[in-house]
Amino acid sequence: MRILIINTVRFRLNGMTSVILNYYRNMDKSNMQIDFVVPNDISTEYRKELEKNHSNIYCIPRNSNPIKYQWRLYKVMKKNHYDIVHVHGNSALMLLDILPAKMANIPIRIVHSHNTTCSHMKVHKILLPIFKKCYTHAFACGRDAGKWLFGTEQFVELKNGIDLKKYKFNPSIRDQYRKKINAGSRVVIGHIGNFIEQKNHTFLLDWYAELIKEDTNYFLLLISDGVLMELMKKKVHQLGIGNNVLFLGKTTEVQNYLQAMDIFVLPSLHEGLPVVLVEAQASGLPCVVADTVSQEADITGSLKFLPITDRKTWVKTIKDFVKLQYDRGEKSIEWQKKISVAGYDITQNANTMRKLYINYINKDSI
Repeated sequence: MRILIINTVRFRLNGMTSVILNYYRNMDKSNMQIDFVVPNDISTEYRKELEKNHSNIYCIPRNSNPIKYQWRLYKVMKKNHYDIVHVHGNSALMLLDILPAKMANIPIRIVHSHNTTCSHMKVHKILLPIFKKCYTHAFACGRDAGKWLFGTEQFVELKNGIDLKKYKFNPSIRDQYRKKINAGSRVVIGHIGNFIEQKNHTFLLDWYAELIKEDTNYFLLLISDGVLMELMKKKVHQLGIGNNVLFLGKTTEVQNYLQAMDIFVLPSLHEGLPVVLVEAQASGLPCVVADTVSQEADITGSLKFLPITDRKTWVKTIKDFVKLQYDRGEKSIEWQKKISVAGYDITQNANTMRKLYINYINKDSI
């Protein structure tokens, strides 16, 4: 069985790449050749991991020249005679990736929706009718993400599972990583997300600055990087809150830094079902998120959804959360059980994806 996985965003530490790698790492890869097309040069660490499993990696820039991208993609597909092409993306712009698969006569062509909207709505709407004629199977990370891209058409819901044991609350790790970030006794508010417009860092910093004016016993931990990172650093300086904000950058230790946090926030302009919210809940963290985030993300029934139009409401809610007293270790155990029952255990999900691949190929060969 020969499979080509296409990542339509940069192959680096981000939500979609994490989902792809979670499935890859936990799937039984026997009798499978899994290759990757990525739009950027990948890190040595990722390359070693993929090549250790005999995966080929094809770096093909996606945005600079769409026609050239499709031609190079087509040649890779024709040369390797894949049984399955599996494209991960957010919109009908996945036509760029799935049309070459159709032209190359790949029998199984899967498109996988990871969000509930996109940044290029006009182009999406123009391409949608052609896009729907090019794939054979539709996947989505959740109901809302599926309905957004596929409407009333049938799709398979494959939830963004995680390795639950990595996120179980651990007091010693918490102490160790709070020391790393010099949090002291302050309340650590955490956010994980690329510095792009969608993640709404501007709003986050605005209400956080108001919170700090009322009480300086807070510390904001921002994890990831991106094109707007330097702009946000300037904003922090202008707001005069630099002593209470840490830009950590990218890290492969997200599970450990979640332990160090007291509250997790996600004020995004839009989200499908972000894996980071599954991870935060698994670690027993209270989460305050924008009401633009899919309600499906509330797996444990503990998320607080707020509008992204009222800074004072976010400030009050954060302060109210701090007053709550509960055993985080017990919450982590309790919530992990709910997460597993709800279908977010990556071991089970990876096994399901493998079975789907095999079933699709067997049906196609009949």
